Amino acid sequence: MEVILKASVPNLGKMLDVVKVKDGYARNYLFPRKLAVRATKTAKLQIEKNREAMAAMFQKELEAAKVVAGKLADITVNLTRRVVEGERLYGSVTASDIAEAITLQGVKVSRTQVALAEPIKQLGVYSVTVNVFGDVEAPVKVWVVKEA
Repeated sequence: MEVILKASVPNLGKMLDVVKVKDGYARNYLFPRKLAVRATKTAKLQIEKNREAMAAMFQKELEAAKVVAGKLADITVNLTRRVVEGERLYGSVTASDIAEAITLQGVKVSRTQVALAEPIKQLGVYSVTVNVFGDVEAPVKVWVVKEA
């Protein structure tokens, strides 16, 4: 499938490039994250005519993402969990838990935006990266504390 990139994607291309990708990659990754649109004839013509307007729109979205990233950098998430022995948690803290706690603080974040390699299973302080838009990321400090 041919797509037109709305943002630079690592190892794929830069903004407004027309690239060929597999259907699943486009449907499951690029389209939901608004990183690309389907490259139809009318879309190609429209992109050529409105290249400057598209670049300005992308910059506007990028600036909005940077504002959200600034808010996220100031957020500290406190999660209380039960402990089995020592500092090991009964269960774990997942990306969904972190996204829900961030959303409760006023910044809407989905679990897919929270970059967590594996669930947190120990008490402590963790720095978790949140992918806001394209290359814009923000660190969020997560405190996992013992339930009283």
